[in-house]
Amino acid sequence: MTRKYVLDAPVFIYGAHLIGVTYTVPEVTRELKSSRAEIVLQEFLREGLKIEEPSKKAVRLVTEKAKSTGEHLRLSQADIDVLAKALEVNGTVVTDDYSVQNVAAQLGVETQQILQPPIKQVIKWGRRCVGCGRVYKTAEVCPVCGSEVRLKPMKK
Repeated sequence: MTRKYVLDAPVFIYGAHLIGVTYTVPEVTRELKSSRAEIVLQEFLREGLKIEEPSKKAVRLVTEKAKSTGEHLRLSQADIDVLAKALEVNGTVVTDDYSVQNVAAQLGVETQQILQPPIKQVIKWGRRCVGCGRVYKTAEVCPVCGSEVRLKPMKK
């Protein structure tokens, strides 16, 4: 069976090579700024790369999962679209982005890294006050002590 890969921007930036059916999303192609990345994109296109929008349903599913884990604040639209396309085609996401890997693991989507080691554990993020330690869903400033509320990994 031929493997399916959904490619994130680092594949084109670093010039990784994959054998199988390859996909990416329009949002990733818009992120590519260097001429080298454009050349690599053109090579992938000659080899059959498919550039497709993910379905709205898959995007909604990924967005909901990202919100439930706190990763929605760290993911770009391209990241969400890549994950959604991988869900749609039952493919492997090729990325070095740890937030993408974290959400992929929680969605049951396989990932493959390019240069960086894979994530060691799945993380759930939350907003915690740096002063008093209270946890909030959306606050930027703690209403109790006035300190900054930052995104922090939460204990399982």
